[in-house]
Amino acid sequence: MRKLPLDLTEIDYARKPLDAATVEAIVAGAGGVAAVLNTRHAVAKERGWARTPPPPAEFARAVVTEPNLLRRPIVVAGGRVIVGVAPEAWARLV
Repeated sequence: MRKLPLDLTEIDYARKPLDAATVEAIVAGAGGVAAVLNTRHAVAKERGWARTPPPPAEFARAVVTEPNLLRRPIVVAGGRVIVGVAPEAWARLV
């Protein structure tokens, strides 16, 4: 994790792989699987997850082996998790 200004922390799963419990915490903090799912990933497409996201536990198990199922960046701000480029979420931080 990298510390950013405004008391933000980036979760860099390319450097340190995530376990299922951490993925489930990210999902919960972001508001659900749909908020963090990379719908362009081949696994997401083949399983139809863009239309119907899986339960958090199933998604977490898949992310452990295919981390790019998570959108990037992942930033923790207080108790909130912001995933991807979400201008409205970033605007609420300042």
